[in-house]
Amino acid sequence: MSNLHKPTTALVKRTSFSAAAAAAAAATVMPNAVTLPAALTHEPQRTHVPQAKAAKTATTVHVPEGSASVRPYAAVPGPWGMPVLGNSWRFAPLVGQYRIQDLDKVMKELHINYGKIVKVGGLIGHPDLLFVFDGDEIRNIFKKEETMPHRPSMPSLKHYKGKLRRDFFGDIAGLIGVHGKNWALFRQEVQQILLQPQTAKQYVPPLNEIASEFMERIHEMRNENDELPANFLHELHKWALESVGRVALDTRLGCLSPDGSEESQQIINAINTFFWAVPELELRMPLWRFYPTKAYRSFVKALDHFTEICMRNISRAMDRANAENSNETADSIVGRIVRKTGNRKLAAVLALDLFLVGVDTTSVAISSTIYQLAKNPDKQQKLFKELRNVFPMREAEIDQSALEKIPYLRACIKETLRMYPVVIANGRSLQTDAVIAGYHIPKGVSTIKSTTTTYLHSIYKHIYLYIIQNKYK
Repeated sequence: MSNLHKPTTALVKRTSFSAAAAAAAAATVMPNAVTLPAALTHEPQRTHVPQAKAAKTATTVHVPEGSASVRPYAAVPGPWGMPVLGNSWRFAPLVGQYRIQDLDKVMKELHINYGKIVKVGGLIGHPDLLFVFDGDEIRNIFKKEETMPHRPSMPSLKHYKGKLRRDFFGDIAGLIGVHGKNWALFRQEVQQILLQPQTAKQYVPPLNEIASEFMERIHEMRNENDELPANFLHELHKWALESVGRVALDTRLGCLSPDGSEESQQIINAINTFFWAVPELELRMPLWRFYPTKAYRSFVKALDHFTEICMRNISRAMDRANAENSNETADSIVGRIVRKTGNRKLAAVLALDLFLVGVDTTSVAISSTIYQLAKNPDKQQKLFKELRNVFPMREAEIDQSALEKIPYLRACIKETLRMYPVVIANGRSLQTDAVIAGYHIPKGVSTIKSTTTTYLHSIYKHIYLYIIQNKYK
């Protein structure tokens, strides 16, 4: 789970965004599915690991193990495992050298110690993890993948949806932790509505309204030094949840009301617990498969509570969508899915996915952007001038034409997401033998592409900054 501590107390002191600017940022950052958010508690350090030029890039053709130009899988560098325990001990509490909570730091250390491709094998109950830290290799892996990519399985979520709560999910497991045919069928049903540019554009006015309310709340939260409280990221969670609720359900959840909303707080707590529990279950020894560990109990309780609360709001939204001559939910994604497919379960599972992955990703992306602007007052002033030109009045409303006139804001957000990706890595399970960085990688190996380490590599760290400085003078 991402955190923001000391830097948050000075965000507003150096940030002069209007409500229109906040809404512009909300409309610009559209969250994607997430695995584990990147930590925001430290300034990333750029590292450069000298590498010999790779003889081969990723391909998906069969390569004989004895090929003279390709090294065997066993030769891939990485930490050696202990007898019996393998490398599982490295993630163990107290004695392990790797902290589950700091996976971005773990990947950085692996990159420094072993280079651009690293194998962590001998994980009890888990397949080998192959970390790839080279942008060219990552590009080639993605270029060669099939139309239905296979992601490393999330056994805990698969168990929850496929066995423990199969009575609810059935054969509709959604998009998170799913791949192959089931993923493709679900995506086919919802992509026409979710991926149309017009879909995003129509939510600009309601998101602007929510952003305006949030700016008022920020004004009320500031202390005598014009600083925000240390738990400001929690307030961003509320804003993000309110925004997702409006988009997915055409519902105001009351997260920004003066007294708050107990229900919305419970949703946020459940999401936080989910993101804490997943790495505990997926990277440590899978004892939860034999008895209910603390992390497993917390995981199940959080998802059960999350599903129960969200389904109350989802059911009300779908009932409104089915009402005769009702225009009340014309902007609701759930309502549009129900009207298009007639499948209430599909719409409900999609809404659950949007809530589960949309709140944390959006709030982390915005907090990182504000933090970087606070640290770079000259860039903040440059952005402020752009926003003042487009929105001369504080009460100015945002529309699509205005969004097209703020290229520097988009550039700032993109550069921030390069430095602080909300997803610290992307995973794929190879469906055929491949050659990656000159090594033969067999089918079935889970490849992990580290966004945090790769994007901050010395080869790439100045590229987008150069674009910002020269294109948006």
